[in-house]
Amino acid sequence: MPEPLTEPVESLQHFKGVAFPSDVRFRQILVTGPPGSGKSTMIRRLGGWSEEGYLDISRKYWWRSEMLSVRPREIHLGLPMVGLADAVSVYDAEFLDCDPLPTVDLARIALPPRQLFFLSVDWYRRYIFDFLLPPAELIFQRRSMRARQSTHPVDERISLQICAAQIEVFRQVAEYLHRKGFNVYVREGVESVPQRFVDSSGVVASAAPRRRRFSLANALSRLKAVSARLGFGVGRHLRLRGAYRLGDSKVRVTLDGLPIEITLGLDDKRLRLYPETRINHLGEAIKVGSFVLVDPATHFRQIGGFLRLSPRNWLVLGSDDRIQQAIFDYPEAVDGHHLAVIHGRDGLVFRNLSDAGTTIAPIVEQPKVIRLKRLRRLRKRSRLVDQGIPIAPMLDKARALRMNRLQRLRTIFGGPITLVPRDEALDLINEVNRLMQNEVYRPRDDRGLPGGLLVLPRGLIPIVIADMHAQIDNLLTVLTQNAFLEALEDGTGALVILGDAVHCEVDGQLRAMESSMILMDLIFRLKLRFPEQVFYIRGNHDSFSEELAKEGVPQGLLWARELSELRGAVYQRAMGDFYRLLPYVVMSPDFFACHAAAPKSKVSKKILVQLYQRPELILELINNRLQKASRPQGYSRRDVKRFRKNLNLDRETPFIVGHTPMDREETLWLNVDGIDNHHVLFSANPKQVGVFTLVGEVMVPLTYPVDEFTPILNAMAFRKTAEPTEVSEPSDPSDPSEVSVAPDGSDQEPAVKQQAVARRWRRGT
Repeated sequence: MPEPLTEPVESLQHFKGVAFPSDVRFRQILVTGPPGSGKSTMIRRLGGWSEEGYLDISRKYWWRSEMLSVRPREIHLGLPMVGLADAVSVYDAEFLDCDPLPTVDLARIALPPRQLFFLSVDWYRRYIFDFLLPPAELIFQRRSMRARQSTHPVDERISLQICAAQIEVFRQVAEYLHRKGFNVYVREGVESVPQRFVDSSGVVASAAPRRRRFSLANALSRLKAVSARLGFGVGRHLRLRGAYRLGDSKVRVTLDGLPIEITLGLDDKRLRLYPETRINHLGEAIKVGSFVLVDPATHFRQIGGFLRLSPRNWLVLGSDDRIQQAIFDYPEAVDGHHLAVIHGRDGLVFRNLSDAGTTIAPIVEQPKVIRLKRLRRLRKRSRLVDQGIPIAPMLDKARALRMNRLQRLRTIFGGPITLVPRDEALDLINEVNRLMQNEVYRPRDDRGLPGGLLVLPRGLIPIVIADMHAQIDNLLTVLTQNAFLEALEDGTGALVILGDAVHCEVDGQLRAMESSMILMDLIFRLKLRFPEQVFYIRGNHDSFSEELAKEGVPQGLLWARELSELRGAVYQRAMGDFYRLLPYVVMSPDFFACHAAAPKSKVSKKILVQLYQRPELILELINNRLQKASRPQGYSRRDVKRFRKNLNLDRETPFIVGHTPMDREETLWLNVDGIDNHHVLFSANPKQVGVFTLVGEVMVPLTYPVDEFTPILNAMAFRKTAEPTEVSEPSDPSDPSEVSVAPDGSDQEPAVKQQAVARRWRRGT
């Protein structure tokens, strides 16, 4: 194939000393190229995202990948090759083992839809692809030097022919993407001027047209669609006073803070839409701006799911959605696409999509002041109304249930959330270690101890969290949500923690270890209270290793020192024993998980049980990450597939890990790196906490706003120890409204600060 013609770009600007075309924006830049081309050097110069990304451009919707949301960044392309079924990188063994080396199959590269109107997303203009394509001789020289120093395992197999073939592959991809309409530039090095494609006459090569030919009909059609999506210009404006049957036109309901009941069909399925709230340290329900859609028939009775409707977003309700079907158990009368709900700028937009029809109605239960008998008055009704928070009985019940669960958690924890005294802490961990030596659901290894594999039985509902990193409120939030605590108490659920409960990762708190000790104490209490329902899978931070460090802070060594200084060397050794007694892999018919990564080699259940004999495999399970060009030893889609097969699980069974958050904004990521049914969970986000649980027969991802429960729990007191401030009627411990919150004047919590919090709770100030 003749080499495409290029010419230097004349109008330039500079970012951090690197030349770019003048019309390029900094946050558009994606840098790619073959190994050794200088991608990492360029990203470091630009100050871009340090993590490399792998992008399989043969997969549909690659342009929507979460990885592309952080730019500038370096990406390694997974490319479809002639003769190979799956996409590969040019450094993969599948590519290098072919003789001759395969050529790229351009026809299998997936392309985004064209922009049809000026308000829709133009994927072709969103990104700027900067291809680094040095001469093959220069790349071969660089990689040969790296190979002698053994700094990059990807350079173990290198030749001038391989380098030339890899460059040619990227050159063909660059030209193809340009011809299809993407903004593509090529250059030989970081210091080089970017080049653009031109035709044989020297005229800038034209890209494929991006937009449909303009017409008034097309413009009006797209404007109407976009307006509906944003909540503008929709049919009838309605102030919902009673039941309203939706017709063919859209209806916008003004946001007035009232919950709405949605009836799909004549009376086939009832759902309820509530404003989502989080609880602050004074017990106030603070609206977060989104709505949650629940099934009132099951919401308080069993573990279930919900749908979240965020601002400027929409939901399409219907039985075609697998997760919705699991959560709501739609009857046959509910259509595949039944109702669209849009969270517009100043209202909720409803559009009926079904012949069976839909009815919406306000929930008109009599408002009342929240009265939790020993909570006194969290807030007066007038103040709650001023904040725009509806005081409906169902919301009262939800808040009361959560406070009741928090009271039960305080009972389990034995008092307020503080550091346990030294002797008591030692007794606690020793008791846990004795329990761990006979932990259930773990086949024994040849030492007679529970092995490295935890096998949960069918019927035990998993509640999976990971990497809490000393965020105590995140654990309290999860345990007070849904019906998770009830499932632990009645033996139908299992809390599975995928390691790394310790070592805070909040900026400025990397050296703080007290919260890690407290969180481990809480987990130990839970383990003793629910020995057959609470399980901890080992992570890489569950260690005293000197190699365990973050941003130069030796957290492993600090953890060992703090434990030894505050609780003694005997306690530190006991913590080490606890780590050695932990499993590394958990599986059930519904999911399988470990802390970090699928193993690169073939394993079996027997090998996992005898895992103590395979230290190199242990390191993979708790330390490895997704495969990148600079991390060829990372795991890939093929490893996940093999791991699932080795455990005799269905190919749709979700594989869940922690360890590697994709960004700092979210808490869980689905189908990471384009690997179907492979999810990453990171439960240490201070704003929201993620959890996976089983609803019906589907593992459902859920996220909850983090509540400030620690001061609330610490202000609670058992009735027998609280100072009576006024006469109250006898309590019923089975009543969810019987939650006692009072200033803790007992010897359990003498802190003046906690007393002040409790007094504010009583006064409602």
